[in-house]
Amino acid sequence: MPLKMNLGKNQVMYSYLPGYTFDFDKSSAIAQIEYIRGVQNTDLNLYLILQAIRSQAAAWGDLARIFADPRPDQFVLLEPKKVYAQLFPKVFWCQNRQCGQVLDFSRSDAIPRETTCPTCKRGRLAQLRFVRIHQCGDIKPLTPPYECNKCKTKNQFALDTRGSERISQFVWVCRKCRNHSSLFAGYCSACNWEVESGDSDKQKKQMSIEVHRANRVFYPHYAVLLNQPGAEVNRFLGIDKWPVVAASFFVELPELANQTVKKFVADQRQSAASTFTLSDAEIAQFKAKGYSDDQIRLLTQMQAQLTDTRQQQQTSLSPASISQSLTQQTGVPERVWLAAGQELLEAVLPFQSNQTQNLFTLLNPNPDQVKAQGLVSQLGLAQLSLASDFPMTHVTFGFSRAEYTPRDCRLNPFPADREHQGKFPLFVDTIQADAIIVRLDPQRVWRWLEKNNLKVSLPKGATDAQKAQRAYFVQLFSDLALQPEPVTLTQTLTANNSEARMVFGLLHTMSHLFLKKAALLCGLDRTSLAEYVLPRALMFAIYSNHRFGATIGALSSLFEQSLPDWLGQVLSDTRRCIYDPVCQSQGGNCHVCTHLAETSCRFFNLNLGRPFLFGGDDVEIGQIDYGYWDASLNQSGNP
Repeated sequence: MPLKMNLGKNQVMYSYLPGYTFDFDKSSAIAQIEYIRGVQNTDLNLYLILQAIRSQAAAWGDLARIFADPRPDQFVLLEPKKVYAQLFPKVFWCQNRQCGQVLDFSRSDAIPRETTCPTCKRGRLAQLRFVRIHQCGDIKPLTPPYECNKCKTKNQFALDTRGSERISQFVWVCRKCRNHSSLFAGYCSACNWEVESGDSDKQKKQMSIEVHRANRVFYPHYAVLLNQPGAEVNRFLGIDKWPVVAASFFVELPELANQTVKKFVADQRQSAASTFTLSDAEIAQFKAKGYSDDQIRLLTQMQAQLTDTRQQQQTSLSPASISQSLTQQTGVPERVWLAAGQELLEAVLPFQSNQTQNLFTLLNPNPDQVKAQGLVSQLGLAQLSLASDFPMTHVTFGFSRAEYTPRDCRLNPFPADREHQGKFPLFVDTIQADAIIVRLDPQRVWRWLEKNNLKVSLPKGATDAQKAQRAYFVQLFSDLALQPEPVTLTQTLTANNSEARMVFGLLHTMSHLFLKKAALLCGLDRTSLAEYVLPRALMFAIYSNHRFGATIGALSSLFEQSLPDWLGQVLSDTRRCIYDPVCQSQGGNCHVCTHLAETSCRFFNLNLGRPFLFGGDDVEIGQIDYGYWDASLNQSGNP
């Protein structure tokens, strides 16, 4: 009978997932999550979620499996409600050191009824806490050899740790002849790793022996999306070329001045309505009510003028017209905007909400906020805002074992859910929390690149230099995916993509340093906060990733009371690392100064380094003469 557990959503989303092994809290048993019963979520947009997962899984190549090209009919969004587990592993070890026999019940539905060892009659039986894992995702119990290679006795083995905590020191001992043999995990029989990964290293075929609770045994993989629930946004996604419209909002196209996504949808629906004409029956009704022919003629003329105005508005605000204007003003082709639309929509939506406050447009800023405005300029930011209602959708979509990084492991979906037509479950949770949103100044980033002798130029044919400059960074990251060998931001950017490495390294490093200092000032654990990076928009957000507790409202308090302290510490306290000069010689990047916990960074702590901010030697592109916070960049400049 399966073990039943009731857990909080955070526990399920980041730990207690199908395939995870744990120490059962109500007994001394070790168990494995068998399945999760959930309620289907139909409010979230499955298409956008799958696009985010696909983008993240691209770094795995063929090892991404079904996530390489996910279809909506293959997946179901579930909000976890109940967790069920089974006893695992079903291998028992006598705790009497003079006995130590290991009993394997892996192929049996039965388990020992008594807790006393049936061999020595004295020792207590406990589940063996070791398992075998492989980077393909397979997990098996650690079992003793079938027979002794010396006396050929079967199923009579003890495990001797020889007083060590290192598995490499453990041995199997034949209880009959006392022959010793080392532990060997064996080769994985669940995959053909050489063919699947293209790695001919025979060592990679071997399974690893680990304590079941070790981190390497189970790595959950998740995606995070900025989600704006509501029918209006879903209707917007149904508009032809909606990514182009979202991009036009981002670059602030004049045609969309005083517009919002919601208003644009409403106008499109109104424009699509049939034009008004008076029928003969309606004219007769007007006459019956005493209206003259001249009055009816005037009404017809007015309606014709209104129809012409609406048609002109419809033409100027049609997706085709907007696309033409966008490509002319920026010089960037439509295909780039179509690819970037989802990210740019996420960059736009928070600022169309009445729940977002911009530091530079506050009606009554307090003295601390006024002081912070000057620091923002020194930090090279164009915008710093507080979103008091920042809905983040967390989607845990799969897992890996033995390794966490792309290409080193297989990205596995969770087992198909039998209660939802055999679809693969995506476990979702939406958190309404506060967030601080930061956008870099594109003109300063441009000057910074030029000062470091990188050749940057506006897209050809652009008619608006300022919009073209913002578009350059959108195209910079979009082009990574269009190379002969596509590059993603979840892998190391090399000197072959020096501009992208510089810009993303700058943005990513700033995001981590801002988060670390925010957690310190708020008195929070760093894992209570997470980052959300939008590279094409030169933006990042720091948000609370817990739904309850001290994190709620912490960033709002920071924005209202401690901005100068926060920004000042980011600017002054992040130049050095306690491991300098060693850390500095390794690119100014280590777990102390720039790294975040795995649950806080979705880019695997890659492409980071203090040289992007302060100058120095980067491990990939070499010397960076001017950091982004160099005082010489504080002057104004035009593209």
